[in-house]
Amino acid sequence: MTKVSIIMTSYNKASYIAKSITSILNQTYSDFELILMDDNSNEETINVIKPFLKDKRIRFFRSNIKSMKERVKKVRYADLINQALLMAKGEYISYATDDNCYRKDRLEKMVNYLDMHRNVMIVYSASLVNYMDDNGKITKTQLRPAKTIVSVAPCQIDHCSVMHRKSILTTIYNKFGSFWDVNPEFYRIGDARFFWRVNQFWDFYPIPEVLDDNFITEISIHHQLAKEKKNEFINMLPPQRTCKELRESLKKMKNK
Repeated sequence: MTKVSIIMTSYNKASYIAKSITSILNQTYSDFELILMDDNSNEETINVIKPFLKDKRIRFFRSNIKSMKERVKKVRYADLINQALLMAKGEYISYATDDNCYRKDRLEKMVNYLDMHRNVMIVYSASLVNYMDDNGKITKTQLRPAKTIVSVAPCQIDHCSVMHRKSILTTIYNKFGSFWDVNPEFYRIGDARFFWRVNQFWDFYPIPEVLDDNFITEISIHHQLAKEKKNEFINMLPPQRTCKELRESLKKMKNK
């Protein structure tokens, strides 16, 4: 049995994805599969991906989504993750994106933690967030620490910084009817919505080391939503739900 299934989502980031994939393939821990879920990227991006597919640890899937109307019906990356979770062979699940890079010992340290703490279902690490301009230069960095056990994780932790036992998925599915929520109202905070589900059952345990780097680019949905002039995709999305709403909802549940 494969120990770790890493699910990477990809869409039109030819400038970053090679670095992201390489950071996974060069891990000190090697018992993993990489399920690469591409949302029908442009050919430039696909041409960057193709040389990596010689590695037998990679399973590659490309969606057939084409129209903008199709893209706004569901949170696309959540839908891709749900598909990948059904195929995942690993005991543990980890997540990545095409603009995120793992530190070389990320898998090793997270696997060791979960192996040693059988009562812990999900672990998270500190991460470094790098904000990029149009020229690919870093304009700002921000540390996301991992110091405490977290019972209200939405918007406090990024999904690229977590690893969880595959076994939690049955509980999540039985309560909510899916793993990740694909409701397009959560396009901006899809991982926060997943954590909202997870936190109803389990806390997140910290590894206080930076084990991944996130690169927030001009084409990320966070940047697009913040821009005064919205593009076609953003204009077609429904009003977006908020981090505050998820966090307050969780706190009310826990205080009952």
